[in-house]
Amino acid sequence: MANTMFGSKIANPYSEALLQLGLNLYLKEENADTQVFFQIIFDMENLLTILKLTPVLEKYLANPLILDKDKKNVLEKCLSKKTSSTTKNFLMLLVDKKRIGFLQIITQTFLNKAYDFVCLKFVEVYSASTLSKDQKTQLIEKLKILLGPEFTTSKVYYSKINVTFRVDKEILGGFIIKVDSKIIDLSLRGELESLAKQMEINLLN
Repeated sequence: MANTMFGSKIANPYSEALLQLGLNLYLKEENADTQVFFQIIFDMENLLTILKLTPVLEKYLANPLILDKDKKNVLEKCLSKKTSSTTKNFLMLLVDKKRIGFLQIITQTFLNKAYDFVCLKFVEVYSASTLSKDQKTQLIEKLKILLGPEFTTSKVYYSKINVTFRVDKEILGGFIIKVDSKIIDLSLRGELESLAKQMEINLLN
């Protein structure tokens, strides 16, 4: 029980970071393809299948006596040619951070978060000023595809979403997207706060 709780504590921040990264990569690209985000989901689905079929793999990755470069080589061999660079970089980061031994629970937690996220339909968008009709239309189309799919054997089916636009001058610029309890912060204020936190961490280290 204790190991499970500890694993969950490790898995939550890393799985959340990957989810946010995938969403940000999609939403910040002007002509983004939804596959940028969905491919990460498919990658993690394939990885989870491999981990369940070969339990010895995670034991190998968790072994502290095995060099990081050897673990990375094994991971590279497990990944398909279609695996996104984002997924590969994330896995290499787990090796560098000595968290690769928790790969299965991190993968499963990420998929749970991703599945929950894409099934939600009601969205609030906060911007520093009123968005133009074209901006709203473009954003709605992106969100409609991103938040509306159902996954069946690696295929994606789309449905509709409900978007409410609100003005919040305190965010300075950009916008914040809220889907239930999930928040995607693409605002200038969010970026400044993130930078300030990073600087504080660097000063403490």
